[in-house]
Amino acid sequence: MNTDFPDTGNDCPINLDVIQNLHDEGENLLGALVEMFISEVPRQLATLEDALAKKDPGAVRLTAHTLKSTGANFGATRMLGLAGEIEEKGRNGSLEGASALLVLLRAECARVREALEAIVR
Repeated sequence: MNTDFPDTGNDCPINLDVIQNLHDEGENLLGALVEMFISEVPRQLATLEDALAKKDPGAVRLTAHTLKSTGANFGATRMLGLAGEIEEKGRNGSLEGASALLVLLRAECARVREALEAIVR
């Protein structure tokens, strides 16, 4: 496990203690979760974008909840928080501002992916 990824400083998008715990449970677990993140998160983001376009609060809530859980697997608190805000909007049936949050969530997911890829190299 490589924890020397570039320029994360105190702004690391993942919690290295959580990553270490996953690694300690078995490197295959960490690798499998990272692979799942890489393959599933883009699909989940596309599904979320589609649900927002269709103004479907139920689908927004469910997909955002899935993304929130995915972020929690790695201690990705900003990702978790953004997905949680979108989930709440879906739960309340008011999607106003959710598209702007999706833009931020996409960027944060990219940061998380970059950090995860650097660790499993």
